[in-house]
Amino acid sequence: MIVLLHREAAIQKVISHNDPKIPPDFEKDYPTVIKVQVFLVSFASISETTMDYAVSIYLRQSWLDPRATYDPLPGVDLLEMDARLMNEIWVPDMYFVNEKKAYFHEITVPNKLMQVYPNGTIMYSARLTMTLSCDMFLQKFPFDSQECFMNMESYSYSVKNVIFIWHEEPLLLKKDLKLPQFKFIKMEHINCTKAYEGTGTYTCLQAKFYLERTYGYYVAQVFLPCILIVVLSWVSFWLDIDAVPARISLGLLTVLTMTTMSANARAHLPRVSYIKAIDVWMAMCLFFVFAALIEFAYVNVNARVEKRRTNQAGGLQLNFSPGGGSPAEKGEGKKKRLFSKTTIGRDKARRLDKLSRYIFPAIFICFNIFYWTFYMLWEPEQIHED
Repeated sequence: MIVLLHREAAIQKVISHNDPKIPPDFEKDYPTVIKVQVFLVSFASISETTMDYAVSIYLRQSWLDPRATYDPLPGVDLLEMDARLMNEIWVPDMYFVNEKKAYFHEITVPNKLMQVYPNGTIMYSARLTMTLSCDMFLQKFPFDSQECFMNMESYSYSVKNVIFIWHEEPLLLKKDLKLPQFKFIKMEHINCTKAYEGTGTYTCLQAKFYLERTYGYYVAQVFLPCILIVVLSWVSFWLDIDAVPARISLGLLTVLTMTTMSANARAHLPRVSYIKAIDVWMAMCLFFVFAALIEFAYVNVNARVEKRRTNQAGGLQLNFSPGGGSPAEKGEGKKKRLFSKTTIGRDKARRLDKLSRYIFPAIFICFNIFYWTFYMLWEPEQIHED
């Protein structure tokens, strides 16, 4: 009971001597130094369309406030402040520069913690979830790596009154934290204190997160289906040149399917001004299936010319009888020439189909070798859009 009374008296002393509107050393010639630590609980919802990511953290800050000193209590190392009493204690005016939206967790009570030590050291922790902007560069998408950052600044106090510094362990990551499409490469922390024209110099801390995209999903859902569709378009080369309905249906089916897949792949990506790796892939696959359709059109034209020449040759045979003398001999010669051209045309069409059976796969394999080698090794320069 006596300990509780002493604790209550110490809390009242801390509150009565504190002013939540004024920093601890506001009237002195040196600033208050705040140590900052960020513990990442979750890192998810990385969106290429809106260029942002969602993160849930424990934000921990500690500083020395001479107004919060009290006599040590027997058996009590520190004072734990209730959330309702925290409003009576000064806390840093930290804000997140690249924050789009954020909220504190308040279920079932406000997720905040404040501990006050006898020497005036205050440790303040709060749990919050934020959506932060992240400038992404998607030239290599979906083989890209991204750098997302978190900037923390003092909003109203310049470095004359408040300075943020990193804790000895600045960035902590929840054990076994996994991301659906990315994996953590590393984290970095720097001091980004900057001067603003007309207002002064303000303290700033920056945390950088290096992420590498895992593209297994895109291989299974985009690249392999596209390869199968391109291969399917080559079946046309094995069909007879007179199988016009089958070849038309196959060609149109593959072209329309590739067009739909290309539109779906771009639907969840921002409309940037540069070409992405997935754009190159989709464009080339569409080109291959379209080229197969054009090849059929050329073969079909030759087949129709052949048929027309055959009909002309049959007409000549009816118009000129064997006993017709000289005109009959001329007709017979013309008929032979038409049959000769018809045979040459059909052979040319068949030969083009046979060549396409090898040329199309060979070119597609060469394209794949170049594409995968280039985008696995290439490191693009970041493009900053105005």
